[in-house]
Amino acid sequence: MRSSQVHRRKDPAFWNAINRVLFVLLVIVGVAGVALWFYPELMRRNEMSRVLDEQKKELAAQELLRKQRDREVYLLGNDKEYIETIARDKLDLMKEGETIYRLDSAKGQPKPQPAPARK
Repeated sequence: MRSSQVHRRKDPAFWNAINRVLFVLLVIVGVAGVALWFYPELMRRNEMSRVLDEQKKELAAQELLRKQRDREVYLLGNDKEYIETIARDKLDLMKEGETIYRLDSAKGQPKPQPAPARK
């Protein structure tokens, strides 16, 4: 038994096999180390990408609102019929022979107030 152990230790094939196993383990540890090193950066990048997408959506909404307001300003400054229509709408006035149909949404209607409690 002793001679087989000595013979195994001197066998170059045995040492080559051990060297290959150690090399593979070293490569696995290296790859795992690099992955763990970059993982927080990948998570940070994903979070920043999500925030950027949200900000782009907000910017698009703000741009739409700005265009609507620019158009409103232009019409108020240049279109007398538009000003007349807005004024009559705000003051609840109508021209003679005109019929007004209002299509108010549910969210624009005032909420009913509860009756005061009697004492």
